[in-house]
Amino acid sequence: MLITYIRSSSYNNYEFCQMQYFMTYVLGLPSDSGKAAERGTMVHKVMEVLANLKLFQQENPKRKFLETTDDVLKKVRVKTDRLMEKDFVEELLDLSYTGYRKDSPNKWAPVDRKEISRLTWLGLDHNNGQFDPRLRQILNPEPHFDIEIKEDWAKYEYEVGGKPLVGNLAIKGTIDLVTTIDDDTIEVLDWKTGQRKNWATGEKKTYAKLCEDPQLLLYYYAISNLYPEYKNVIMSIFYVKDGGPFSMCWDDNDKVKFLKMLKDRFLQIKKNNKPIPISYDRSNFKCTRLCHYCKNKWQGSNKSMCQYVGDYVDKYGIDKASHDLKHKDFTIGHYEAPG
Repeated sequence: MLITYIRSSSYNNYEFCQMQYFMTYVLGLPSDSGKAAERGTMVHKVMEVLANLKLFQQENPKRKFLETTDDVLKKVRVKTDRLMEKDFVEELLDLSYTGYRKDSPNKWAPVDRKEISRLTWLGLDHNNGQFDPRLRQILNPEPHFDIEIKEDWAKYEYEVGGKPLVGNLAIKGTIDLVTTIDDDTIEVLDWKTGQRKNWATGEKKTYAKLCEDPQLLLYYYAISNLYPEYKNVIMSIFYVKDGGPFSMCWDDNDKVKFLKMLKDRFLQIKKNNKPIPISYDRSNFKCTRLCHYCKNKWQGSNKSMCQYVGDYVDKYGIDKASHDLKHKDFTIGHYEAPG
């Protein structure tokens, strides 16, 4: 299977369903987000804008107005003394809710607007604002990373459309927020509005499991490369409605452990020529309730998208399927935030 990079979400997605991974990250087939995921995006956007406004304030301490320009909320300008006001946060929530809702395939109701407000305030008010970006020293809101893994095992060589594709595996992604604690220490904040659950296994993510979580270790490895001047990195993942914050600290031994995990997953995906669905008859609730590709038909066919692609791979092989079924606007190696 073609693989040129691994992002934080794709690592875990392969464990959840190999077929969904293939359709998403190799074929680039678009899928609609569920309402819960979109609500989470709306909450994250408000946190991002608040962090950007706080960063503007740090860099312009004498300005009476704070400003930032966002891809969804557009230009946001507010008096400095309003930054901490509840009404201002609700205004941002209105902008986020309206901005994402207009092109959404989901149906929305006033109860959804109330829910994104509830989730946002759970995050902002926790422990007297401990994770409120307005009360933090902001280093970088929503930093992107694209880091090449310079190991022999990370090399790849494919032929795509008759042309060679050669390079090294990269890790790509976007982190919610990086804040400064002191001259030696930074803290990474990652807000989660969903369940504290491993969807592949159904198990609850305990603190011990979070310390071994590939996504969090990937973030740690990335941040350590982006900000090598800081000796200490705290990783805090905040499940706003399912357990609150969990904070971990790692060291160089964990970088070695992560690279071993990454190598195993990379080689596993690379040699996979027949991605396996969660269930061959697509009857599992994860297929029928959670997967866009199982809930929607392939255009011009009476088969679900997942079944159509699976049958195509069986009949023609994964290389031809990767060429013939790839979305017309998708490019191998393409990454689009968030990660």
